Amino acid sequence: MKPYEIGMSPLGPSRKVKAAIRKSIKDIGGDVRDVQERFERFLLSRYGLGHDNLVLANSLKELVYAIPQALKARSILIIRPAINLYQNAARSAGVRIEFLEGREDLAYKMDLSMLGEKIRAFDIVYLARPNRITGKVMDNEKLLEVLERLAGSSCVLVADEALIEFTREKSLLEQVKGKSNIIVLRTTACYYGLAGLELAVAASSDAVIAKLREYVHGEVHLPAVIAAQAAMTDRAYRRMTGIFIEDEKRHLQRSVRGIPGIGLYDSDSNVLLFQHHPCMAAVARMARKAGLAAELYEGNDGTEPALLRISIMRHEHNLRFVKMLKKICAADE
Repeated sequence: MKPYEIGMSPLGPSRKVKAAIRKSIKDIGGDVRDVQERFERFLLSRYGLGHDNLVLANSLKELVYAIPQALKARSILIIRPAINLYQNAARSAGVRIEFLEGREDLAYKMDLSMLGEKIRAFDIVYLARPNRITGKVMDNEKLLEVLERLAGSSCVLVADEALIEFTREKSLLEQVKGKSNIIVLRTTACYYGLAGLELAVAASSDAVIAKLREYVHGEVHLPAVIAAQAAMTDRAYRRMTGIFIEDEKRHLQRSVRGIPGIGLYDSDSNVLLFQHHPCMAAVARMARKAGLAAELYEGNDGTEPALLRISIMRHEHNLRFVKMLKKICAADE
């Protein structure tokens, strides 16, 4: 069995995307600019974004690392729980880092009222929407209020929307034009199952994108651009994915409720977080050894209990995970 990566769609690329990739092979030695311009026109029609409002890259990681360098950041605030990518990028740029933790009593969802004026003291704030650990989406209206408070400051909010397609929430892409205090990141790796042929997008004001272009090196791959447009226009795939993820999520939640002492926090996406239980470390070890999409999330200072996060897999593998969970946690009682 091919190992799962957390957050990635278990369905993989659609048939339409695979056909588009095969067709693109004959043009692989050609100029990517025409294909890129068509994709940019597509983004313009969907989100109102023009060439000056976006930059394409071969990975989300490349963009996350480029941002603190392009903006000459000196301080970064990371909204946690968070994947290590933001912290690693900040350290690579030699930037001072602080963390703001989500509250356990809110299922680790950030209370945006806690941000207050605090974020104006930072050059960059990294947050994931939905959260890459909990799967929860921050309230859109409150997030826009935060952006209003940032007006006139030098702070830039970086919203990682890698999992946004798994939710019913609207993207912040429509909010970026003319705003220099927000960068929205998107990728085809997760929802569209294109981790091996990823295309990533950063969208912001023309002034911010001009700075970012200086630090994003290399042309994007032609098949990745073609695959991205084919994926984003495949309505049948989106309907199928939505039904599959919701069905499997409900099945997992029902199955877990039958295990004494085991609980799941609510999620808006394909990623789910378990409440703390002593057996979770053993579950994580066994699950990863079996190639399943499960791993421990540990707080930055080690004082918080380790939490298990998983993402929706194919049905037979979700069943396998639940069986493993029951066996290990029952033995731990």
